[in-house]
Amino acid sequence: MHPATKEIVETTHEQFQLNDFYLESYHFFQDEENRIHLSMTWLPNGIAKENDVNPSGAVEIVVDINTKKVKKVEFAGEKNMLPGDVFPQVDNMETVIEWIEEQTALEYGRQFKLVNETKEKITFHAAVDNIRLFPGGIIDISFNEEGRLTNFSLHGQFADESQIEWEPFNLVDEVVQPLAKQHCKVMEVPDELTASWKPYYVISSFLVPNQRPDSIIYFNEVENNLSYRALDHVLTWQEPSLEKFEGKDIDITSTVTEEDVFHDQTIQDHHQPISDDTLNSIVTEITEMLRMAFPNDSGQWRLSSIKRERGYLFAKLNPVKTGTKIIYPSLNLWIHPKTLQVENYTDATSLLEAFDFFEEAETVQADSETAAELLSKQIEVEPVYVYHRQQNLYQLCGKVTSGGYAVDAVTGELSTLDY
Repeated sequence: MHPATKEIVETTHEQFQLNDFYLESYHFFQDEENRIHLSMTWLPNGIAKENDVNPSGAVEIVVDINTKKVKKVEFAGEKNMLPGDVFPQVDNMETVIEWIEEQTALEYGRQFKLVNETKEKITFHAAVDNIRLFPGGIIDISFNEEGRLTNFSLHGQFADESQIEWEPFNLVDEVVQPLAKQHCKVMEVPDELTASWKPYYVISSFLVPNQRPDSIIYFNEVENNLSYRALDHVLTWQEPSLEKFEGKDIDITSTVTEEDVFHDQTIQDHHQPISDDTLNSIVTEITEMLRMAFPNDSGQWRLSSIKRERGYLFAKLNPVKTGTKIIYPSLNLWIHPKTLQVENYTDATSLLEAFDFFEEAETVQADSETAAELLSKQIEVEPVYVYHRQQNLYQLCGKVTSGGYAVDAVTGELSTLDY
C-alpha cells in the first residue's frame, strides 16, 4: 500500500470511527473529469464476504485523493452499524446541511440548494444564489426506517464565485419565443392504450445565452467533455466481409492501478482532442466492423459523434434515413484508444422491436405554424449557469423548455405529454 493511500485509509478509519471494522479491499477509479478516487470497502470485524457479496452492514467509502473529500458513503442492506454521532439524523435538516458542508467544503445557499426532502431521502442540486448549474452536481442522502444515514453521494460539478460571470438575468418570453418556434417539430410517441404511434408537435429544449439572445447552445455542446466531436460521416463499402465480428469483453469501470496513480503513469485524459488522423483511422476500423456485423447496410449508417469515455473511444452511429419516432435504431461503439479497433457495440434496435405490433401514426393534419404559435406561448425559461469547459467559467443562460406541453399533430389540440 502506497503511503498516500495508507494516509487516506487511516484518516477515513478515524473520521468514521471504524474501530469495529476492517478494510476488506480498495481500488482507484477515474471519473469523466479526470479526477481520481479511492474506493474502500469496510466490513464488520469477524464477518467476510459470501460469493463476493458485501454482507449487511458493510460500508463503501469513496474519497477524492486530491481534495481528500468524501464523495460517497453507502451501507449494504441499509444497515448502519457505526456510532450514532458519526452522521446526522434525518429529522434535523440544520445538522444535515452542516455535515454536508463539513464533508464537501461547499457552502449551502451559495453552492448548493435543497430541491427535495422526504423521510427517506434528501436531494440537493449545485446552484449559485439559487440558480442551478448546467451540467450540475447532485448531493443525495438516504436514511433507513430508524432515521439513520445509509447512503451519501456527491457527483457532478459545483462552482465557486471565481467561476461565475455575474450579471442580471434579462431574457424574456418575447425574445425567446421566435427561437422556440424554430424548434417546433413532429415527434411520434408510443401510446400503450391504443397500441399505436401518436404524432405530436413538440418544442425541443435548448439554451440561450443571456448576453446573446439571438444565439443558441445545444445540450451536447456542454454535456460532453472536450474530446467530443460532432460528425456527419456516412459509412459505405463495396463488398461485405466474409468474416464474422467477434466482440470482446470491455471494462468500463474506469479502474486505474495504484502504480498508475502515484508513479506518474499515463492515465487517459478524457479532454484530449481526437486528431483528424486518428479519426480517419477510426472511420476505417468502424467501416470494417460494419462490413462484418451489418454486411448489407452500406450507406445506411452515419457516424454522428465520437468522444473519449471510460478508457475507450466512444462512437455513436445513427441511421442515415431518420424518421420522427422518439425511438430509433442506433449503434454505440466502444473503440480501443490505442489500436483504434472496435472492441464491442450495443444495438438499440431491440428497444424499437418492442413496439413492432404498434399501428403506424396517422397522417399529420394540424398546421405546423399554428402548433408552433401555441407551444411558444407555453415555454418556460429558467435561468441556469452553463459551464464553458475551455474557459472553466459559467455563463448565465436561459434553459428553454416547453413545460411538458405538446400539440396533437392530427387534431391540433394542446395537451401535456410525458415521454
